[in-house]
Amino acid sequence: MEENIYRKARKNAASKNSLLNNCESAQDIVYIERTKLLAIESGDKIPGPDDVVSMAKVYEAPELCNYYCTNQCPIGKGKPTLIYEDLNEISVRLMTSLHMLQKANDTIYRILEDGKIDDYEKMDFLNVIETLKKLSYSADSLELWGKKNGLI
Repeated sequence: MEENIYRKARKNAASKNSLLNNCESAQDIVYIERTKLLAIESGDKIPGPDDVVSMAKVYEAPELCNYYCTNQCPIGKGKPTLIYEDLNEISVRLMTSLHMLQKANDTIYRILEDGKIDDYEKMDFLNVIETLKKLSYSADSLELWGKKNGLI
């Protein structure tokens, strides 16, 4: 059976806390009943938000929250899932996004100066939205990095 993200996170955390080696002892730390935890880890049950928050905290795996929100929650499904990256990778993407933001700023002033978006301005508007999404993703990646490294 391929391990899902929740099982992998528990097993990784077990290297620091042996009580997380199995669901029997982990249930007392994450406050999720053993059979439910097993069902979550086997993919038979989607965890609730409170379960994910508890696992993320105990396992020191903040990426679980983003995974849940972007893959399992009906509201956030479809948003990009963050992948833990090296700080250098995040920095390059963030600097690129910030550079593109200046161009987006100029574009948004130009297309909104008359208070409406005409058909010929629509593509420019969509490009501004894409630039902002990239910046948002970079900011979220940097926040995840900070959480994983105990800065937040």
